[in-house]
Amino acid sequence: MKLSEIPCLSFKALRRQLGLAADHRPMVEPTADSDFCHLIAAKGWLTEEQTTHAAMHYRLGRSKSGRTIFWMIDEWGIVRDGRIGEAWASEMLRRRAPGLLHDFHPSHCLFGQHLLFLEPDREICVVESEQSAVILSELIPDHIWLATMYPVNLNVQSFESLQYRSVMLYPKTDPVGDYYLAWLELADQAQRLYDINLSVSPLLEDHASPAQKEQRVDLVDFLTS
Repeated sequence: MKLSEIPCLSFKALRRQLGLAADHRPMVEPTADSDFCHLIAAKGWLTEEQTTHAAMHYRLGRSKSGRTIFWMIDEWGIVRDGRIGEAWASEMLRRRAPGLLHDFHPSHCLFGQHLLFLEPDREICVVESEQSAVILSELIPDHIWLATMYPVNLNVQSFESLQYRSVMLYPKTDPVGDYYLAWLELADQAQRLYDINLSVSPLLEDHASPAQKEQRVDLVDFLTS
């Protein structure tokens, strides 16, 4: 059972099964009216126009409390899961309706993976944070920016959908280079399995200051500091 199959009879039916008031909203309703979108516009990282464009591009959602939902959608348009803060949407739904989701075991993909078919000729860049991918998509728009959404989600199987493409990984930095070395090893494993032009950028390892490495900055932190 996939997350996308839960609302296939309509979001109204899902809400009825959860004991909530019924409405006709779709499962994924993109909006720039959420906490993260307001924050990046307020801080001047992106203009309001850029923020709205990025929110529509990545199909960002909004929870009832105003928090941003970072939906994980694959290249076929299937909603695999979503993240709100540090919580996964699948786990939140499971707690609310354990019987409904008893057989649901989410198979995660890369955040932004739905963009692969839309932009088949662009080079792909992968970062860890979905927030960073959203911001970078507007700061450096000639690439497709994807995100692992969490370190544990970056595994060899994540690269299967990126075959026959040029991919650059941008790990965040740390004082001893552990992230960089881990992503180098993963890239080597992926290239043994898949037909993929895969590289790991040494940008942060070479140019981040000792203080930035201590703070474990990522590419957005580095570019906007």
